[in-house]
Amino acid sequence: MKISVIGAGYVGLIQAVGLASFGFEVTGIDIDDSKVKMLNNGVCPLYEGGLEELLKKHIGEKLQFTTSYKKIKDSQVIFLCVGTPQDEEGNTDLKYIFSAADKLKKHIGDSKCLVVKSTVPIGTTRLLKERLNGCNIEIVSNPEFLREGMALNDFLNPDRIILGFDKNDLTSKEILEGIYQKFIEKNIPLIITNYETSELIKYASNAFLATKISFINELSKLADKTNADIKTVSHAMGLDDRIGKKFLNAGIGYGGSCFPKDIKSLIKQCESNDINPRIITATDDVNERQIKWFFEKIKKHYGDISGKTFAVLGLAFKPDTDDLRESAGIKLIDLLLKSGATIKGFDYVQKARDNAYNMYNLDKSKAFYGYNLYIFDNLVETVTGVDGIIITVEDNRLNNENWTKIFNLTHEKIIFDGRNIFDSEKMHNIGYVYMGIGSKK
Repeated sequence: MKISVIGAGYVGLIQAVGLASFGFEVTGIDIDDSKVKMLNNGVCPLYEGGLEELLKKHIGEKLQFTTSYKKIKDSQVIFLCVGTPQDEEGNTDLKYIFSAADKLKKHIGDSKCLVVKSTVPIGTTRLLKERLNGCNIEIVSNPEFLREGMALNDFLNPDRIILGFDKNDLTSKEILEGIYQKFIEKNIPLIITNYETSELIKYASNAFLATKISFINELSKLADKTNADIKTVSHAMGLDDRIGKKFLNAGIGYGGSCFPKDIKSLIKQCESNDINPRIITATDDVNERQIKWFFEKIKKHYGDISGKTFAVLGLAFKPDTDDLRESAGIKLIDLLLKSGATIKGFDYVQKARDNAYNMYNLDKSKAFYGYNLYIFDNLVETVTGVDGIIITVEDNRLNNENWTKIFNLTHEKIIFDGRNIFDSEKMHNIGYVYMGIGSKK
């Protein structure tokens, strides 16, 4: 079977490489000519564990990339994986979705199956069906549930597969079940439903996970004011299987390309249907406030942070990715810079550091807009001479560092742990002033 994948971002690239690894002939389509050339040379433009190795294995054989939509005429199935960014009002901008649909319309030819992987508001798949009316094509909603940093693993080992159909699109149902046959054979749950339910499942899943994060972060402020320890609270809550332990780690808020955008989009979708989404709005509000609360906690310790130098460990929004979108680390860096601090930033992922250079128009010796911001390629340089160390990413590699050695390199011996990754007693024993989230220890 020949398959086309429109869009070579996180979702599209994982989909294209993953399907090629299943033995399908896959053509990835993207409007970015430089990205297409990189991919055809076996170079991955984003950081995702194991992805570049799999790309190199299949490129030129089962997998190719192009900027042309002409290849669509040879494909039986087309996966739509373009971006759905947030506009200034918080709504989902569907211009890339509709633009791609208009382009593929010119090259559809024989009977096709269009599969919508992009995260789209409820009703979008039906709008696409109307837009492609008259074409010999059936449309399926098949939302993705990929975690950045673990996206390839999530594609190869899904928790569930959601397929939303129009009741008359029987051929596409058989095709998609064939593509995902190896998952069905492993008894991975397959949910067959309509367009609108499929679309809402994606938003509901992300909103619930984000709500768990904001819930524990709200309680962390109370713990911070009292004699409670939020890590123990989280652990005890998680032992209740009705609650579960995942997404209950208190910290400085969620980020990335999905949660913030999807939460705001869901709020707008509710409001457009005359629904006041109080819980979802509160989830968003708590998250927006959390990083500012943490920043004020740092300021309170020093009184004045102007002229202070901080090591910020974590540039991407989570470990094992290069994605700086809605990163708590970047947000905190901006707040610290505006208050007159000097920042020495570090991330274990090279591409995350490269993205920071590009974001701030930096090189290793150039300041940003009159503020002092420097990105370093190793941890020792980053922490040397600083007045405080700030942890902004939940990266367990930090636990393997020699914190006794680091203690002797810093000017002031204090750690602000925005992800609660360290054992507070261990840090106190070394000699650090240790300040986590929601703990007096």
